[in-house]
Amino acid sequence: MDKKKIFICGISTECCSYSSLIQNENDFEILNGKKLLKYINFNFSKYKNITFIYSKFYRSLPGGPVDKKFFLKTIENISNDIKKHTSIDGILFLMHGAMYVKGINDPEGYFIKKIRSKVSKECKLSLSYDLHGQMTDTIVKNINYFAAYKTAPHIDVKQTYSRAIKMLINGILNNKKNHIVWEKIPVLVSGEMSSTIVEPCKKIYKNLNIFNKLKEINDCNLLIGYVWADTKRATASAIVNCTDITIGKIICKKIALSYWNNRFKLVYDLQSYKLNKIFNVINNKKFTILADSGDNPTAGGVGSRIDVLEYVLKKKIQNVLFAGIFNEEIFRELKNKKNKVIIKDSISKKQISILIDKFYLKNDNAIVTSNNNTIIFTKYRKPFHYLNDFKELNINLKKYKILIVKSGYLSPDLKKLKADNFMILTDGFVTQDFKKIKNSFRKKPIYPFQGNFRYNITI
Repeated sequence: MDKKKIFICGISTECCSYSSLIQNENDFEILNGKKLLKYINFNFSKYKNITFIYSKFYRSLPGGPVDKKFFLKTIENISNDIKKHTSIDGILFLMHGAMYVKGINDPEGYFIKKIRSKVSKECKLSLSYDLHGQMTDTIVKNINYFAAYKTAPHIDVKQTYSRAIKMLINGILNNKKNHIVWEKIPVLVSGEMSSTIVEPCKKIYKNLNIFNKLKEINDCNLLIGYVWADTKRATASAIVNCTDITIGKIICKKIALSYWNNRFKLVYDLQSYKLNKIFNVINNKKFTILADSGDNPTAGGVGSRIDVLEYVLKKKIQNVLFAGIFNEEIFRELKNKKNKVIIKDSISKKQISILIDKFYLKNDNAIVTSNNNTIIFTKYRKPFHYLNDFKELNINLKKYKILIVKSGYLSPDLKKLKADNFMILTDGFVTQDFKKIKNSFRKKPIYPFQGNFRYNITI
């Protein structure tokens, strides 16, 4: 018997439609071949009767809209890879689900449909998603299996890939029947309001695994959606893989209702305050981590805003580590060995002057000491979510009273630290103040943008 062939590809990013930064090929890392094999971390060698083709997986740090020409070029590149093979039995798509390309309403659906047209109707497609992705009818009609993360912060990425791969393999080798049903849920909040480590989402996501034990159910999913893209498809949704459509629809509606009925309980997983209040709340005797949420690069923020730095300097707060602020210009200023530099924020148009006591450069970072504070300036957009990020720069967190990171909910690594944790409700492209973001294209009504309305769904 001829070996079956499974083709692996994808494009993954999260796009803030309000951001002024356009993502192009320089923003994306391309994984293929052995690099992609290692990244997925699945025991492919176990399946001797399948040939796995590791094509191209484009991935980037969340940011602004993806350049349309680049997006179309990625489809062309992957299509050309497919043409090299006479037959493909399955395709695994690795995607995020919250991509924004101006002029293309449903980028993931467009991408999948184009690639689907290059293979036979018998070819089965499996899609892996971030839980902050968006679902559409176009996507559902062009895939056979679906799996999304069930944790936020995301600690089950590789497990999700495994779920998507196993469903695809079972479908190809055993011809296991699968139907996908889905329901839109008129709720759209931030990831910080829907973390799976706190209620109500903790229980809601735990129940997905209980539903999975039903004989007719293959895999249940709940997408929170992505709030910082003003698009028609922006919404939460429930997606169920099932062998019995009738049962699948019932379970899908139960998942949708469980999220809808808990919408008023969706709150931040950290105590949260505005910038002018936060420093009056923290305990100066304890190590504290503050998350500058409105400029979070991992949600699509630029990472260059200096509002919090300006406030700290103005109030003469000391023993603070800022990690970090994206600013290419300072590297040119430091090259001239100035002891005073002007920090400009091209987004908010603010600028501040800081004295340089000392500095050093490492790994495209400038570690600057000023008035008993340390500021990490980055040459490229970069979040500091891992303890190793600080270790690599020879920074000892124990030397500081306050750590300020560009983040929303904290990463598992930072959560490990013995510290008080707070979120600062700051401005920026990914602000938590939804009243400040443009809302022209989202379908109405949707909570919390609109108030009291009925969700017409019955079981």
